[in-house]
Amino acid sequence: MLLRESGEQQNLNLALDSITAEAKNLGVENETVLLKIAEAVYKSNPEQMTRCRDEAIAIIGARATVDAIGVAAAFNGITKVANATGLPLDESTASSTQALRRDSGIDRFSETWKSRQYD
Repeated sequence: MLLRESGEQQNLNLALDSITAEAKNLGVENETVLLKIAEAVYKSNPEQMTRCRDEAIAIIGARATVDAIGVAAAFNGITKVANATGLPLDESTASSTQALRRDSGIDRFSETWKSRQYD
């Protein structure tokens, strides 16, 4: 949601469906290395994280790399806590993020969507 909001404030035309598709560019500066960081954090692969970290430091610098890894780790953790507790989106957030979730395709990662696959 914050990516969409900041993109709108900066008049960026972001391809939000690229979040869940490899073939497109999102339109964010240094997105290739940032997506590698997000993927490495999500997969919890130490070797991949080391390679990714070294590449990121060379491209965006040490401070930005630490920030990016911290943000990716925090979002990953927050999502896992919410999923583990079965915490659904509140009504306001569900309503205000409907287009974002549709455009990005992230609803297919929700527990509700996953459980429907086995009904």
